[in-house]
Amino acid sequence: MFEFIVVTICLMINAILALSETAFIAVSKPTLKSLVRQGNEKAKLMLQLRENPERTLSTIQIGITFVGAFAAAVGGAGAEESISPLLIHHFGIGEAMAEILAIILIVIPLTYASVVLGELVPKTLALRRSVSIAFLTAPWLNLTSRLIHPVVTVFEWSTKKVVGLFPKEYLDSEDTELNIGQLEGDLSPLNKQYILNMVKIERTTVKEIFVKWKDVVFIDVKNSLEEVEKTVIASGHTRLPIVKEGKVIGILNSKEFLAFQKTGHTDWISLCRQAIHVQETTLILTALRHLQEKKAHMAIVYNASSESGIITMEAIFEEIVGDIYDEDDDGAIQKILGRVHKF
Repeated sequence: MFEFIVVTICLMINAILALSETAFIAVSKPTLKSLVRQGNEKAKLMLQLRENPERTLSTIQIGITFVGAFAAAVGGAGAEESISPLLIHHFGIGEAMAEILAIILIVIPLTYASVVLGELVPKTLALRRSVSIAFLTAPWLNLTSRLIHPVVTVFEWSTKKVVGLFPKEYLDSEDTELNIGQLEGDLSPLNKQYILNMVKIERTTVKEIFVKWKDVVFIDVKNSLEEVEKTVIASGHTRLPIVKEGKVIGILNSKEFLAFQKTGHTDWISLCRQAIHVQETTLILTALRHLQEKKAHMAIVYNASSESGIITMEAIFEEIVGDIYDEDDDGAIQKILGRVHKF
């Protein structure tokens, strides 16, 4: 029973240390600096610890290693004293084999509890609430570091010597932190949003922003010149998909069509431009690059083998800079062309 209590206490201490370690690593310097400027004393203490990470991490690692070794020693001794005799008495196993089996019976559940309760759970919680947990653990980390100063100094010195063997550019994150600091403190809210949007669109797919096919205005290849004109005027869009037997065969530029009408020709299908195709799962940055390469402004979105919608270069840009005002948005062109059409 005594061994169980000791091992449980060691497990709890290990969990606290793992919690502290992850929170210490996860909380960023720019965040701390921002809170320090607001007068947060806990942030000031944590920032001091972050300025010398080798010392703080050495303190935590010494604690984790010591607690783990102590728990293993107590658990092993307890297994030998309490479980081995039971195995020998009830199963007639030899003393040497009984000791091995007893240790195994202790090690397996102890390892499971240590990994799940002592590592994974606290580290996951620390990642979710890194700032609050970092502030909670900073005082005792600082105190412990001072109490075992000589031991920590040896580990800190050893760590710096080994790290010094590696090229600095692979270890230094100051540039990244400077950029984040600018994002948090120096940039205007609008510029911050632009940068955050840029980060976000790296993971955004076409499916998240495209216009579904049921909402797309298109032209059928069978439409007459007059029918196409009515659709162009009513839609107010610069580009419209051209459909033949349910399949997109190209794109019509409305401005080219209106100019074409002045020529007196009726074969409007000759204005058909090649359609660019992308899948719903395509990243929008990939789609943008594809549109740029093809010098196109619109792409047809496919799901398997059928059209599911369209995506435009403007829609992609709006993911970065927000809504883009277009002179056509107020319907002025439709009104003008509508009046002309009546005459």
